[in-house]
Amino acid sequence: MADDEHRQMPVDESPPSARSRGCGLIGCILIIALLGGLGAGVFLLGNALDPLADKYLWAPHDVVREYLIAYERDDTERAHRFICSGLTSGHLPDPAAPLGAPSAWTAGVSDQFPYPRANGRVGIYYSLRSSLGERRGQALLQREEDGWRICEFVG
Repeated sequence: MADDEHRQMPVDESPPSARSRGCGLIGCILIIALLGGLGAGVFLLGNALDPLADKYLWAPHDVVREYLIAYERDDTERAHRFICSGLTSGHLPDPAAPLGAPSAWTAGVSDQFPYPRANGRVGIYYSLRSSLGERRGQALLQREEDGWRICEFVG
């Protein structure tokens, strides 16, 4: 009997299975699907809340920045959201027109401070970089019911 007490049971040295590690194949697929759905939900919610941010949170320089990005990407639908209501039926105002209209350029907001202008408008300076060098222009904005809107670009 003493030998029976000291004899040990054989140890199973096989690696643990996926189930014993806590993540079976179905569990892993469900986690990936959940994370993918969460990412898509955040994206769709962000797009749905974008007009509210535009109306209540965005300052004039944010509107100019977003317009310049949309205009450069030729996203006319998005760019139309940022112009004055009187201009929506026509073509989009070209930020390069008052600065010599170079064919290829990149633009960005150079000053975030809104400068008061006539008729309740504010001006935001933007810079335009091209092969001609860097030039500064000004976007004139007016507050409308759904947020700040760009009415024209001046040199």
